[in-house]
Amino acid sequence: MMDSDTSSTPLTWGLLDAEAQHLADPDAFPIPSEPERNALKPGDQVRLIFVLEEDPLEGPNAERMWVEVTQTSAEGLQGRLTAPSTVIADLPAGVVLEFEPRHVAGIALGHHEVTFAVDQRAVATHRALAQARPPAWVTHDDPVDEIDSGWTLYSGTETEDDFGDDPASTTQAVTLAELAQRYPALVEVFQAGSGDWVYRADHRRYVRAKPVEPDALSAGGQPASPDPEPADPEPV
Repeated sequence: MMDSDTSSTPLTWGLLDAEAQHLADPDAFPIPSEPERNALKPGDQVRLIFVLEEDPLEGPNAERMWVEVTQTSAEGLQGRLTAPSTVIADLPAGVVLEFEPRHVAGIALGHHEVTFAVDQRAVATHRALAQARPPAWVTHDDPVDEIDSGWTLYSGTETEDDFGDDPASTTQAVTLAELAQRYPALVEVFQAGSGDWVYRADHRRYVRAKPVEPDALSAGGQPASPDPEPADPEPV
């Protein structure tokens, strides 16, 4: 039985139904599978999306936050907010919440499950980060320093103008942790540690790309005209 008297009652906010959002656009809004969400246990950390009932005059109207599961039952789950909200005033760290598997938008990997350095950075083009869907192409080269992961992410629509003399104007460095949280499909890629990968929207996952001839590469090192539906890829 849940300790309902200790949980927070939402007055000005609600939880996004992540399952319904996913069903409306599976590729743009990936979430953990139903078995994964139903198998949550105390100690797991899940990502919930808190939405203000009324749009503020300025600033965001929603916030993604991590909640540590403390109880589970047939009626749902209970968890504790791990950090204070920066959008919703009445959500301090430690507040206890009740929610259901349908509200879970993400599940954090346990430390023992992560084989890549989450603090290392990848280079992503602005075009790749501007789209809701995962980047079309992900490539790996030798890292240039300890902070660099060697990963580069592309939208697949870049032109030679995107790879001029000022990389900062068209690309930015992003930690692998941030990218994995935003695009869960990248976890499998980062865990692999090497290779060139293409996103398959029909499978909603990345597969290893077939080798590309050097003269088919653009100035930025990506295939000049990436095929979003490569023939017969072999999932890894």
